[in-house]
Amino acid sequence: MNLDQLKQYTKDFSAIPISINFAMPDFDPIAVTQRFDQPDAPCFLLTGKPKQQEDGYSFIGLNPTLTITYRNGVLTRSDEQGNVSHETTDLKPVLERILADNRMPKLKHMPPFSGGLVGYFSYDYARYATTADLPAVSDPMKLNDVDLLLINRVIAYNHTTKMVTLIQVIPADQLTTQYESVMSSLTDLKDEIMQVHKQQPLPPFTMTPFKLQFSLCEFEEKVAEAKHHIVDGDIFQVQLSNPQHSKMTGSLFAATPTLFKESPSPYQFYFRHNDFETIGASPETMITKRDNTLFTYPLAGTRRRGKNQLEDDAFADELQHNPKELSEHNMLIDLGRNDLGSISQFGSVKVTAYRNLLKFSNVMHMGSVVESKVDPDVSSIDIIHSLLPAGTLSGAPKISAMQIIGELENNKHGLYGGCLGYLGFDGDLDMCIGIRLAYRKGDDLVVRSAAGIVADSIPKHEYQEFNNKARAIVTALQETAAKGGVCDALSNR
Repeated sequence: MNLDQLKQYTKDFSAIPISINFAMPDFDPIAVTQRFDQPDAPCFLLTGKPKQQEDGYSFIGLNPTLTITYRNGVLTRSDEQGNVSHETTDLKPVLERILADNRMPKLKHMPPFSGGLVGYFSYDYARYATTADLPAVSDPMKLNDVDLLLINRVIAYNHTTKMVTLIQVIPADQLTTQYESVMSSLTDLKDEIMQVHKQQPLPPFTMTPFKLQFSLCEFEEKVAEAKHHIVDGDIFQVQLSNPQHSKMTGSLFAATPTLFKESPSPYQFYFRHNDFETIGASPETMITKRDNTLFTYPLAGTRRRGKNQLEDDAFADELQHNPKELSEHNMLIDLGRNDLGSISQFGSVKVTAYRNLLKFSNVMHMGSVVESKVDPDVSSIDIIHSLLPAGTLSGAPKISAMQIIGELENNKHGLYGGCLGYLGFDGDLDMCIGIRLAYRKGDDLVVRSAAGIVADSIPKHEYQEFNNKARAIVTALQETAAKGGVCDALSNR
């Protein structure tokens, strides 16, 4: 949109997005991220096709104007001038004020994300989203509960139309004075991007062998305790996780080409801030908001992929007719409906897809879709508070399951089981569930996966599920370490 067209929005909105578009059939999101990445600065790349009814996109956030971390009730802010502040406060009103101060119009033909807050809310942030008493757990890695970047310059790529959109969000009262200089800056950025045709050599990466935290014997004891809670009526189901630990050197970014190529998923991401780094290929949406519609996509029921078509079909048939898996899936659909119900217009919550078979590189799941119309008085942070963590990563009833998880596991989950994505200045949001990922803090590397425990769970089968769910990310890391950081081109992706 030109200057005159944008001026009509300055009375009603505090921020305005200025953008340019151009075609680039050979756009490589990893190579473009490399071109603009500064190793000591934050980095954000989100790519994939989360919704069948939407085009697939890649989003790259450049030069955050503000970074926000939250840990144990302490908010830390750092601006682009390097000013750092620490404050003990509630996070919710701070984030709501930032989004309100940068509220911008949702313009036609713009990408789903054009600027906003990007990053993650951890599983452990749930303690701030509820008044329920959740047990204190150990935190040897000193993990943040929230890590967000304020992004007002975005590179967006539409994988269907092969079009790049460059966006710069500016204060509405500066539109007239800044428009020409912003357009010039975006044109310079376009020229730089048009010169990027292949990846550079990837950073080196090494790791020690992974080791599961809980042995099969220890896990069997935890399953037995969980079953006691089920018999006592405390819960119907609980998700017990088993982290794998390793030591690493280098950067997880080196594994992006391998993971993204070998594990096509609705959400593929890389995020780095300070000494924290994560990479993942998540199959599951926690929550999406488009205009006034909310979507959540419960996945429950898992089988590994078969070695051939006959075995694959047999696993799929068994999954879709297994009473335990069907019961668990229905229970988690109900949990998703309850979560949406608390933030939606009365009577608007509906199941619009039911128990579809979804196949990924190493596993298959049953997936459903729950939709609703959001209550107009609900904020983006209210939505996060209502859904986090997803029932598929906690259990049912959710609060009781989380209390039992804290007692049995006694360690912070971090991003695993939380959510990662964006909260747009235009009011939309899209957050995937933090699964099928690796994260590191310093040189400590973690891959975590969970198994859903019900009354008739067989511990040794559930224990194997850890490896099935973690296989894609573990394999990608191992292959990357074996290459020693050699570039694996993805220009024809």
